[in-house]
Amino acid sequence: MSKTFSFPRSSRLTTPDEFKLVFNKSKKFHFKELTVYCHKNREPIARLGLAVSKKVDKRAVVRNGIKRVIRENFRIHQASLPGWDFVIVARAPIKDLNNSEISNLLNTVWEEIGLQCAN
Repeated sequence: MSKTFSFPRSSRLTTPDEFKLVFNKSKKFHFKELTVYCHKNREPIARLGLAVSKKVDKRAVVRNGIKRVIRENFRIHQASLPGWDFVIVARAPIKDLNNSEISNLLNTVWEEIGLQCAN
């Protein structure tokens, strides 16, 4: 069986209730550029929700680029994080990073979260 690296709708947090559940009952991981909330779900897959506000950058093109890099990195690491819901809240310093720096930061994030959430 080959791994699929797709990012279907079932891999996303889509409703306000799903976001509230993760925000209210989660482990939090704080980094300078972002905060990650993780909550155990009952699904066999990891799911992702993003919050990149105008406080990060007023330009939509910049916010959308940040979200695109985060989604792509999550898509690649999703198979190694089964059974968890994640909400990533970006902070203003993330706009000063280029795409590869954001991706490297997220690689570190997934490694740290994978170790701590496994326990």
